[in-house]
Amino acid sequence: MTDLEWAMQYVWDRITATVATGRKTATVGVVGLRTDGTINDLEEENFSNISILFGLGQVLMPDIRQLRETIKPSKTNRGDAISSIVIAMQMIIEYTKKNKYKRKIVLVTNGTGAMSDDNIEGIIEKMKEVNIELVIIGADFDDAEYGVKEEDKDSRKAENKTLLRTLAEDCEGVYGTLEQAVSELDIPRIKVTKSMPSFKGNLMLGNPEEYDTAITIPVERYFRTYVAKPISASSFVPRSGTETGSQAPVKGNIEGDALASVRTSRTYEIIDESAPGGRIDVERDDLAKGYEYGRTAVPIEQTDENVANLQTFAGMGLIGFVQKDQVCFPRQSQML
Repeated sequence: MTDLEWAMQYVWDRITATVATGRKTATVGVVGLRTDGTINDLEEENFSNISILFGLGQVLMPDIRQLRETIKPSKTNRGDAISSIVIAMQMIIEYTKKNKYKRKIVLVTNGTGAMSDDNIEGIIEKMKEVNIELVIIGADFDDAEYGVKEEDKDSRKAENKTLLRTLAEDCEGVYGTLEQAVSELDIPRIKVTKSMPSFKGNLMLGNPEEYDTAITIPVERYFRTYVAKPISASSFVPRSGTETGSQAPVKGNIEGDALASVRTSRTYEIIDESAPGGRIDVERDDLAKGYEYGRTAVPIEQTDENVANLQTFAGMGLIGFVQKDQVCFPRQSQML
């Protein structure tokens, strides 16, 4: 197995895990290092053989299939890993601007090739300024805690490892070995959900509006467990034909363009014998809320409904105590 194939195990796992969330704000960008060509906005010698393979955005399954076809072993060893970090920073800054995002760059490399430390202090300062988390994962990188040490490494790779470790530490990021990252892919990811209270109110002993000695305790009730539901599927239908004046689909995304999403809509109708078909459409704003009384619909205005509604609040009250020996309920239902 080559270093590229080994590294892509981790990369594909991270990308597919992001796709599985289904969140449009969970965006991914892919930058290729030591590529045969150069595809980036920085037209300088230091940024040659670095290609933006996928711009920052939501990744869909057709994009993953296209990336699998694009990412292949190259025929060159040129390309600076530090320069690829600069390009990734530029992509993140232009996309997120000053919006609230969690910004993260993951560099996966084998540590070979030439790397320049020019303006490394400026890179570190900019990373901290825009709050970008830096993660550097290397193939055969030494990690004493995990028990990985590459023997007989060449001097350039040793210098690159030292440079990358220093960069990660100065950026307060993470530096690790690829062996540990790949081995941890088998560990299930636990999704931490934010618990929402099913009840939020006061537990009262006595009436606090009448007695100063009454006790009021704010309480919240939460579910102990939640039902883990699978990701819901979206509804799609095959396109019957292209729209007038539309261009042909781009190669590599034919499957995505062949499907159209299903949108639901609701209309309101009333019976009108004079209208064609016996029904006419009405707007939602023209409807009035009402209640069924026998076979008659009784409309009610919002102001009248507010008067009729009881002004209540959520709460739990202790109305009294009963001695244990006088309880006639089964033992399992006793609250001790």
